[in-house]
Amino acid sequence: MVQQRKQMKKSLFMKSMLIVLGSSVILTACGGSKGGSADSSGPTKIQIQTLNYATEFIDNTNVIWKEFEKRTNTKLDITWLSPSTSEEKINVMLASGDLPEVTFVETLVNPQLQKMIGQGVFWDLTPYIKDYPNLSAPTLAEMWSDSKISGKNYSIPRYYPSYGGGAFPLLRKDWMDKLGLEAPTNMDQFFDVLKAFKEKDPNGNGQADEVPYAANPDTLGFVYGVFNGVQGQWKLKDDKLVPIITEDASRDAVLWGKKAFEAGLFPKDFAIMKYSQTVDLIRGGKAGGTSQSMNHAWVTGSKIREVVPTADYMPLTYLANAAGEKYTPSGSPYYGVYLIPKKVSEDKVKKILEFFDYAYGKEGNELATYGIEGVDYKLENGRKIPTPESVKDHVGDGNMNNLIHLISDDMSIGGVGMPDDVYDRNVKIVNERKQIKTPYPSLDLYSEAYNKYYPEISKKVTDMRTKVIIGKDTIENYDKLIDQLRNDPTLKQVADDMTKAYQAKVNNK
Repeated sequence: MVQQRKQMKKSLFMKSMLIVLGSSVILTACGGSKGGSADSSGPTKIQIQTLNYATEFIDNTNVIWKEFEKRTNTKLDITWLSPSTSEEKINVMLASGDLPEVTFVETLVNPQLQKMIGQGVFWDLTPYIKDYPNLSAPTLAEMWSDSKISGKNYSIPRYYPSYGGGAFPLLRKDWMDKLGLEAPTNMDQFFDVLKAFKEKDPNGNGQADEVPYAANPDTLGFVYGVFNGVQGQWKLKDDKLVPIITEDASRDAVLWGKKAFEAGLFPKDFAIMKYSQTVDLIRGGKAGGTSQSMNHAWVTGSKIREVVPTADYMPLTYLANAAGEKYTPSGSPYYGVYLIPKKVSEDKVKKILEFFDYAYGKEGNELATYGIEGVDYKLENGRKIPTPESVKDHVGDGNMNNLIHLISDDMSIGGVGMPDDVYDRNVKIVNERKQIKTPYPSLDLYSEAYNKYYPEISKKVTDMRTKVIIGKDTIENYDKLIDQLRNDPTLKQVADDMTKAYQAKVNNK
């Protein structure tokens, strides 16, 4: 489900904003403009609203902010949104029509936004993109293609790597090594590894105190994906989208979860655990793994080492189902979009695109992420090493590097202080993941019927799944619910609407 994916990604996203130290960075090498046009009319004022994951928001006195203005001949008026209140504020803003010149929205799958786009509230940027060499660089082609609505680009997507993010298992490799286990590649092997964590004392303290997998119902979303061989909540059959909640494979996934819970592979309070509590479990050094994005091999892995210095927290490459279909998470090559309302003049639209063209080029990208060379970082053997000044300048803490994301896989696979061996392994894993094309037919689809009816239907199924897993209800009652849904006219209406949205997206690409 798109909304479920968005919430997961949002909960992990703050950590993936951190600078990658001790590693070479793969950046877009496009040429293009060296900044905004320096004409005699003076700086162009640009009003921008966007998310900020930092604990302390910067203002226009910040040196990186001012350096952006200097290099692009702009005067930036940035309103930062806190992630805890952003969704509500964005929806209120859209409903009121009081839009900044550069309007940020987390997802294009927003009913009010879709309505406004249909009403012509925002500029169609399609004719302009080709005129900006960094924005139209081949490395960003997929980003532009996937963010189209009815074949047109109404937004500037905010880049995010397609691979490396998403909640998927990371396991204690040091535990597997101690027990002579290989990384699992299917669900049976995954179960066996967790069972060994439970029974064979991998932490070596002589006590059965290990929690094999720090899980709650949300962190097990990948299990349903693996069993169905698809990402998201919809599967393509005979050119039609069908909900995986009614598929037999989802029943098998529930039974796998029930078996795992009964074997003690999940926490006892699995059903009511918050995501933060699963993270606390793994950081405490007594859990064998949990579901996180790849950068947590170090973001979380370093915290485990504070408790267990030899801990090695490793992402899995994929898990296969009984049919041999490999599942690995991937997503949109962007996270959030910037839109320009029609109240902005065409001349200013071009100035705004000049600004983003600079920011999406190598120089602007590095400025947003690493700050100023010689001030905020120094080069040593090709690596960018931050200086103490970088902390003072709020480099890489979720401010300017959240306005413009690093155009690199390092966004999702790197972390502060990540050692070369962990980084190199992550590069290898993400490159292997890229060879696996797990279908995601419902990605970024918009459906009014889906938004109106599906959340309630999904909640009923999710609640029933959890009850069956922890033994509070029976698989027979689950079957009754699924049988009802297979004949539910409302769910059929949602499926038909999703199919139309899918066919329209394919035809307009």
